[in-house]
Amino acid sequence: MSTLSDRTHYDVIGAEPQDSKADLKAAYVGALDAAQGTGDTEEVAAVRRAWQVLSDPIQRQRYDEEIGVNHRGAVELVDAADAEVVDEDDDVVDVEVLDEELAPGPVDRKTLFSNIPDFLEQPTLGRRLTASMIDVVTMLALFLASITVTYQITGADTGLPGVLTFMGWVEFWIVVLFAIPTLRTGQTLGKRFTFVMTVDRETGNLPTVSQVIRRYMVPMVAIPVLFQMGAFLSLFFGLSYAMGRDQLSLADRLAKTVVVVARYKPTRKVEAA
Repeated sequence: MSTLSDRTHYDVIGAEPQDSKADLKAAYVGALDAAQGTGDTEEVAAVRRAWQVLSDPIQRQRYDEEIGVNHRGAVELVDAADAEVVDEDDDVVDVEVLDEELAPGPVDRKTLFSNIPDFLEQPTLGRRLTASMIDVVTMLALFLASITVTYQITGADTGLPGVLTFMGWVEFWIVVLFAIPTLRTGQTLGKRFTFVMTVDRETGNLPTVSQVIRRYMVPMVAIPVLFQMGAFLSLFFGLSYAMGRDQLSLADRLAKTVVVVARYKPTRKVEAA
C-alpha cells in the first residue's frame, strides 16, 4: 500500500473519500471555478484530472485501493520502515528498506495519447466510429433532400447553375452540421449521441474559430471542387483516426484538436492576439 506524499484527488477538489458522487461533483465544480478564476492552468488541469478519475466508479475504486482508502472512507497510511513481512511459518521477518524511490507507487492510467493533458480521456474506437457514422448519414440525407428539392423547384440540375447549387448545399450543411456545433459545444450530432467532444489538444478547452476552420477546410474545399473524389478524400481526412494508435485524425493534427470522452464541460479558449 502506498503512502500519500502529495495531494490526493480528493484534496485537489476539496472533498472527502466517503463523499457521494453528488458531493464530489459539487466540490469539483467549486474547485474548477476557483482554479479558473485565478488563471492557474496547472491547478485547472489537476482539478479536471481528479474529476476524471473520481467521476468513474471503476477508476475511483482502483484509485482508492492505490492510496489506501478503506471501506469506512478513512485513509490508512503505512510507513514502509514499520512494515512487517510474514514468512511461511507465520514468523515476522525484518525488512530493510534500501531506497524509498524503489517503492512502488500508484500506477498511472494507460493512455494512447501523447503530448496532451492526462485528464483527457480517450474514447473507444467503436464509439468514435459510431459518432462518425451518425454524422455522415445525417449529412448525406439532408444534402440529398435539399439538392433534390432545389432541382425540382428550379430545374437547375445541369450546367453552371447545377454546380453552384451543389456547391452551395455542401458548404451550407458542413457549416451547419459540423463547424458551428463544434465551435459552440465541441459536439456534432453524432458526438452528442455518443458522449464525446472535440477540444483543444493542449488545454482541453473548446476549439477556437481558427481551429474549427482548419478542421473542416479540407471537406469544404475538396467536395465542391473534386466532387466524388473530394468526398472520398474528405472521408479519409476525417476517419484517419482509425488508422493510428493515438486516434488522432489528419483533421485533428491540422487543427491541433483531439476527440475525448465528454466527462466535463469545456470552456472557451481565448484567441491569441
